[in-house]
Amino acid sequence: MSERILALIVTHNRQHMLRDCLELLAAQTRKPNHTLVIDNASTDDTPALLAQHQVEHIRLEKNTGAAGGFHFGLAEACRRDFDWVWLLDDDAHPRPDSLQKLLEGLERARGIGPEPNLLLSRLLWVDGRVHPMGVPWPDLRKPGLMLKARSHGLMPVRFGTYASMLVNLRAAQSHPLPTAAYFLYNDDLEYSGRLLRRGVGYLVRDSLVVHKTRNPYSSAINASDEVFYLEARNRAWLVRSDAFGPLGKTYWLLNSLGVFTVRLLKKGPQGIKPIWKGWLEGFQTLPDSNNQA
Repeated sequence: MSERILALIVTHNRQHMLRDCLELLAAQTRKPNHTLVIDNASTDDTPALLAQHQVEHIRLEKNTGAAGGFHFGLAEACRRDFDWVWLLDDDAHPRPDSLQKLLEGLERARGIGPEPNLLLSRLLWVDGRVHPMGVPWPDLRKPGLMLKARSHGLMPVRFGTYASMLVNLRAAQSHPLPTAAYFLYNDDLEYSGRLLRRGVGYLVRDSLVVHKTRNPYSSAINASDEVFYLEARNRAWLVRSDAFGPLGKTYWLLNSLGVFTVRLLKKGPQGIKPIWKGWLEGFQTLPDSNNQA
């Protein structure tokens, strides 16, 4: 396969996770052509690790969150001579053939429909089960393609996460960058939703990546009020985003109400403040301009 692949990892103060991720990239049966790490102003031993591995990296002056890191990294990728960029969280640890399987899925996808804008790996948690936070929503707008794709080990999707997302750089160059103002939570859903609003993307079922989150469910549920405020605000932005039409907006509205209910069950009445504050701000404001890279 002649595709030129840039692996892009965003990291912040998780040197041990990043080390494992880099070692697994080096062990791929089909290695990426180049690896770029965006260091979100880490204060641990990440700089020493990157120097030891002699991997190209860009250190940001401040922690811009996952949203800012991927915003900056994709802006850099769009200026380079590659065909695809493989987005990875530092705690997303690929199997040895993960990239090879993604590219084999790409060839199958080309045989049944238009050129995909993105491909996703199937995410597992550390115990081997499918990761609940990494289950992409099927693209219900394309029932015919869904039936055709099934026999090819593919599923058309409507959005996905950065844990293992292979993005067509031509598509990335023709769409806005990830919205850096999200900082944490839901920026990947909004970005992939925009790429797929009028494009095609697939889950490649036999490309497996272990996503080593602390628990298999949303970390936002147990986060501090200050952090959960970002979750609530960003969900309002997500509902308002032009990444989704009426069906998608309805889904995210109902999904958000479910997340807020679980949060209130855990936190009690005092949990309402960050929800109300974030939700209200998200409907009263829009994210800042994306021209930050």
